[in-house]
Amino acid sequence: MRSRSSSFIVWLVACAGGLATQNAFADPSQAPMQAPPLTAPLLEDTSLWHREWPQFRTSEGVLTASTALATGAMILLGPVDEARWQGGILFDRAVRDEFRATSQSTNHTFRTIGDYTYHLSPLLPLIDVVVVSALARSDRKLAVNLGMMMLEAYSYTGFTYFASTEIAARARPDSRCNEPGGTCDTQSFMGGHAAISATGAGLMCANHTRIALWGDPIADTAACVVAATNALLTATTRVVADRHYASDVIVGASLGFGFGYAVPVLLHYSYGKADRNISIAPMPSCGPNCIGVRGTF
Repeated sequence: MRSRSSSFIVWLVACAGGLATQNAFADPSQAPMQAPPLTAPLLEDTSLWHREWPQFRTSEGVLTASTALATGAMILLGPVDEARWQGGILFDRAVRDEFRATSQSTNHTFRTIGDYTYHLSPLLPLIDVVVVSALARSDRKLAVNLGMMMLEAYSYTGFTYFASTEIAARARPDSRCNEPGGTCDTQSFMGGHAAISATGAGLMCANHTRIALWGDPIADTAACVVAATNALLTATTRVVADRHYASDVIVGASLGFGFGYAVPVLLHYSYGKADRNISIAPMPSCGPNCIGVRGTF
């Protein structure tokens, strides 16, 4: 760093000396030379982050920090000891009887696979932030905005997950709440693994369908497909390992993907589009109490 700074200072001194020498030997009758004006290419923002997209706002930072603190408080509070909700609903029992592992070794295998895919899911959007944007492209604006949107989406998902487990206190399907001496795990609803992995998929699909992060349409489409497949695999393993009911992972995956996709698209990528149109109105087709959101994003 010191040698680079010294070279830059030497370059400035040389330029100044050259200009002084040129002025000293110039013909006084000639008009002094003026520096050419900055051209459009020099002023052009080369970032992949479009100019019309709002950058990460202070209000988003406040909400992200608030939900993170609230999530931390719920973690310190700990899970509910006694279950308020036990058993399956709708198709839960049929799905559990059909897909849950019948042996302990199979159960352990699928549980391990689900843990690996769960930990992989945040790494996928993080690679786009650190490796692709910051290191490979040296695009600071893109890296900062992608990174902050990632934190925002995961903070909303984490808060929703812990709030739902505290409120619902649903016993996991493999819990032994009613058995003497048995453990009662009340963190079944909603599915946390499914929610976190789906958040990563939502971020990947939102970012790669709006920004050519990997520089090729096929590669960027594949990024979304890989992340979505990883989320689906994670949710499936949790059902097979008998850690969640089907309704747990469906709700978790839906909300997680929703947060991961909506934060970038609704708060940033939708701005500057002439055809952007959002309307909220009653939907008589699904009943008198339904409200629908329609629009082009």
